[in-house]
Amino acid sequence: MEIGVDIAKISEFEGKEENFYRVFLHGEEYERYKAIKSEKRKNEYAASRWAAKEAIYKATQDKGYMKYEIMTEESGKPYVKEHPELKLTLSHHGEYAIAFVIKTE
Repeated sequence: MEIGVDIAKISEFEGKEENFYRVFLHGEEYERYKAIKSEKRKNEYAASRWAAKEAIYKATQDKGYMKYEIMTEESGKPYVKEHPELKLTLSHHGEYAIAFVIKTE
């Protein structure tokens, strides 16, 4: 079992060019980002996905970690699309977003 954790400062995602988000948000993940109306919520979403991908790298050492898609079940539970061996939790509060990943296989 491998573990990865990362934290991101939400304000660092303010004012970024749209291309920045296209680089690390993919497919449905990027579409969800674009659909968010509130700038504050967009920044929280982006920061939590960034932290998740960094935590994935720490747990897997996969240099292609930015290609992973972080999705959300209807219940609100996050998961890594097409990677059931990766268990993920996300949280944000105040200025920070945090992600914790466990690789079970």
